Amino acid sequence: MKTPNETIAVVRRLYEARGNPEVIRQVLAPDVRWEVVEGFPYSDVYEGLDTVVERFFKRLFTDFEDWRTEPLELFEADDRVFAIGTYSARARANGRTFQARFAHLWTLRDGVIVRLQQCADTVQIAKALGKNFREEQA
Repeated sequence: MKTPNETIAVVRRLYEARGNPEVIRQVLAPDVRWEVVEGFPYSDVYEGLDTVVERFFKRLFTDFEDWRTEPLELFEADDRVFAIGTYSARARANGRTFQARFAHLWTLRDGVIVRLQQCADTVQIAKALGKNFREEQA
């Protein structure tokens, strides 16, 4: 039986890793499902640990520096953790910074993360990348 806040500790460890691939590989399941909201850089549904590391995280840290994912509130319910917080970073191409709100719903199984469902203020991130959100939606 898991102890209270055990699932929160796993999610918190991922946030604190700040993209460290070794920690990512320890806390994500081999068959993880990583759902990134439309409008976010690299929005897609990623299946599998290697895909998340190679196709999502590597690209994210190529385009941004000083990336921070700061959970402000974490709530646990059985095998799920809900987090709300802020992303912040600087775009490497132009030096623009941003801060954007996010909501994450994490699902865990046997002490590792098996699914992320992510929502975020994608407009702020698009502005930092120099993209016009309205033009992309047209």
